[in-house]
Amino acid sequence: MFEWVIILFLGTGLLYGLQSRRLQRRNISSPMMMVLTGALIALPLGIWHEPPLAPFADRIHFATGFSEMTLAIILFLDAAVLDYRKEKPAIRLANRLLLIGLPLTIGVTWAFIIGLHPSIGVLPALILALIVSPTDAALGRPVLENKSVPDPVRQGINIESGLNDGLVLPVFTAVVLLEADLVGESSNNWLTEAAIEISVGAGVGLLAGYVIGQIVNHAVTTNTIINRFERLLGVLAALFIFFLSEKLGGNGFVAAFAGGLALNISSEQVRETIESFGEAESELLTMLTFFIFGLVVIPAVYQLWTWEMLIFSIVSLAILRPLCVWICMIGSPYSLAEKLYIGWFGPRGIASIIYLLIMSTMIAPKGYDPLIAAAVMIVTISVIAHGLSAAPLSNLLVGYLQEKQHRRH
Repeated sequence: MFEWVIILFLGTGLLYGLQSRRLQRRNISSPMMMVLTGALIALPLGIWHEPPLAPFADRIHFATGFSEMTLAIILFLDAAVLDYRKEKPAIRLANRLLLIGLPLTIGVTWAFIIGLHPSIGVLPALILALIVSPTDAALGRPVLENKSVPDPVRQGINIESGLNDGLVLPVFTAVVLLEADLVGESSNNWLTEAAIEISVGAGVGLLAGYVIGQIVNHAVTTNTIINRFERLLGVLAALFIFFLSEKLGGNGFVAAFAGGLALNISSEQVRETIESFGEAESELLTMLTFFIFGLVVIPAVYQLWTWEMLIFSIVSLAILRPLCVWICMIGSPYSLAEKLYIGWFGPRGIASIIYLLIMSTMIAPKGYDPLIAAAVMIVTISVIAHGLSAAPLSNLLVGYLQEKQHRRH
């Protein structure tokens, strides 16, 4: 049966790829397609009829394995390919979103969760806020591909989604370790364990990223590397740093993110090659993660969904994030339409799924039913809502800005 599941996943990927232009014109994104396929395949397998959270018991480590590699590659590449010299307006926008908007979103979401459902507990509420705050550009791909959308807006959203999951990760790790310590599932002092994981991960990542960057630059200068291996560099480096850090007792995700930041490849051609090939590789793994999300995660928790969770999901996506973005952009040169656009395109996706899976391997899922179910609901809604709205709202913004420009003349 496992072989048939893989065959159906690969067949769906091929089908979507061959019809991707046509499907995207109909606002059907690859995450939407993969979640739907996974959910449909789960029906004959009987996964939808299992007790709540039961599918996690035997399948969580299988799901987490692929997801961890996906996040490591995404974290590394997002940090590695950022060119600070060429994207200054976008960097300024992303700085506002990351340094003001992100902490504000986490804090406001945390407070809203506690107000809506006080019995969830302070730390679990914070874990949920951290899970659902990082954004995912993959769910709003038409935003990044529509060249008519102002470049600082497109690239600012892209940079924010590329870096916010890496910035949230150390805090998320520390809070989950603290919760595990409080419920007796951690054998060590949580603060010591968190400090070791984060510091070792950051150290390994910075050192390995810098060394790899210098080696690559030397290989390019002396012309000892052939083109097809340039394309593999990003993926190989990301996974090398991730697994090396894990082996040395560090946090592999922190290491991958730090390694990407430390990597310095002077060759523009090599950087672009790494980015394009890495995007293709991470796209495949992202599709697999969303497929597993539909196959295993949604059927495991849908019976636990409540009206409170629906209210939280809608408010988080449509009110809290846009409000925090508007506040952090006070005094910026962007119009209200652009601020609302940026605020809406904070989809919850791959990072939220993987954080949830990571948490489920560190703490027994039983007892955290509302937290897990709420996180799954918000990602499910985001996959649909942001997939359907990305192209139409991008076109609407472009039309508005063109009309505004026309009035000035």
